[in-house]
Amino acid sequence: MLEQMRKSQRSLLISALFIILIAVFIINFGPQSRGGSCESTFQGNDHYAAKVAGDNISTNDFRYGFLLIGGSQVPVQQAKAQRLKETVMDKLIERELLAQEAERLGYAVTEDEVEDLIGDSKIIGLGYPRTVPQMQKEGKFNYDSFKNFVSFQLGVTPKSFIEEQKRELLASRVRDLLRGSVIVSPEEVKADFVRRGRQVNLEYVRFAGRRYQADIAPTDAEIADYAAKNDTKLRTTYNDQKFLYEKAPRELRLRQILVKVPEAATPDQDKASEKKAEALAARIKKGEPFAKVAKEASQDATSKARGGDLGWRARGATNLGGEAEDKLFAAETKTGDVAGPTKGTGGYLITKVEGSREGNLPYDQVKLDLAETKLREEKAAAMAKSEAEAALAKAKAAPTKTLKELYPPPATDKGEADAEGAAQTPRAEETGLFAARGSREGVIVEGIGPSKPLAQAAFSLTAAAPLAGPFEVGGNWVIVRLKERKDPDMAEFEKRKVELTHEAELTKWERVLTDWTNARCTEAKQAKRISVNTDVLRYEDSGEPPSYEPCSPHRPFGG
Repeated sequence: MLEQMRKSQRSLLISALFIILIAVFIINFGPQSRGGSCESTFQGNDHYAAKVAGDNISTNDFRYGFLLIGGSQVPVQQAKAQRLKETVMDKLIERELLAQEAERLGYAVTEDEVEDLIGDSKIIGLGYPRTVPQMQKEGKFNYDSFKNFVSFQLGVTPKSFIEEQKRELLASRVRDLLRGSVIVSPEEVKADFVRRGRQVNLEYVRFAGRRYQADIAPTDAEIADYAAKNDTKLRTTYNDQKFLYEKAPRELRLRQILVKVPEAATPDQDKASEKKAEALAARIKKGEPFAKVAKEASQDATSKARGGDLGWRARGATNLGGEAEDKLFAAETKTGDVAGPTKGTGGYLITKVEGSREGNLPYDQVKLDLAETKLREEKAAAMAKSEAEAALAKAKAAPTKTLKELYPPPATDKGEADAEGAAQTPRAEETGLFAARGSREGVIVEGIGPSKPLAQAAFSLTAAAPLAGPFEVGGNWVIVRLKERKDPDMAEFEKRKVELTHEAELTKWERVLTDWTNARCTEAKQAKRISVNTDVLRYEDSGEPPSYEPCSPHRPFGG
């Protein structure tokens, strides 16, 4: 069919030649040109971009795919953020796996089939069928328009384009085969409609365990007792985090006292803060325990209750900078040394060194640190749960009040110190209407996180029994109150049943396709039958290619 069109249009070739030459000149050398990119495409290096189970994906294949999705029109920073080149590689590997399966099953694609597709101004691009108006003239397929499209927009010859489309059609054979295997029952369609149509809007109050950690200062005896009783748990934590303790940079165990300097402070205010810090340092030099002075006078809300204990800190995390931090990490610095007051982050700082470590840290050396962290986390979680239980009781005792009335947002006109505390104060928030949806971590509750128990409770709440909790979600404890409930419209279901069935089949097919391709990709990778030339993934503003692994679960194949 394309040959007939070529012959019928050959008489126009001479008159069009001059126009085409001008177009080539403009595209290659005009103000928006890519500087002769077509020549570099046709005559450039065609080394492999990837090898998939014995077949090559050439660099020209990759360039074609990138141009096909409009990659050359996307700003580099946006393309990097969207991992555009990595996505093109994913889709080309997917296409190759599907095409190889089609060949194994005995499928073949002829040039006539491709030309019939193109003659309808249609193509398949990385798995997605589409109509291309650029291949038409006055609403009909036009060979010269087609040739200009593939040459100047995709950087390939018509012959190369047809070969690409053969591969796409082969892959589509298996996609269609998988789609034909998908069966969706009427019950499945109805259940999915009900799931999506049943929605709730919740008020909730979150009690964060970390809010209480600043107030927890376990004694040495408590830490040692916890370590003795929880050795197995601590060893598991150590093994899970072992990379943190191998070739560790030098760290110092620090205590610190902060005397704040107000923002935009006057010289007199700065001097007053410095004098206050000097007076605190003098008390320590006279023999008062550092932890006692910190509890009484430090203005760092996070460490004050723990006597200024910051834990282990590496360079860059001491709140000091430059020369002051260099002196702190100097070889002559010893355990027990006190430095300051020194101007640092937030104000004037007095710093005490209570330990030093680096290199490979064995379990016995870090056991008590792990015990202290776990003990503090568990105590904080218990306090958060207790407050959540009290909040639930308070809400039940006032059934006519909303959680927003009981836990309103903090006022915005508070001073700096009050604002810092207000940010940590539990306050009511709202999810908005949402339907149940699953994830790898569990059923998602909008705004709160994954929690199957909370999701089950949320969709069981009624106007007569609107409260539930507390639920542990991501280290926090949450109570909820039903604000609004929306039930599915079954009359709408009956009206849209055919359309919904089609949508459900498409969704299920995409899931089946994704699972099949991921399994084949993983199988080939484990057999070392997939390799990728990551140089082709390098972005124009980068010296190194991005990290890339085929079959990555966060970039699903299929669909």
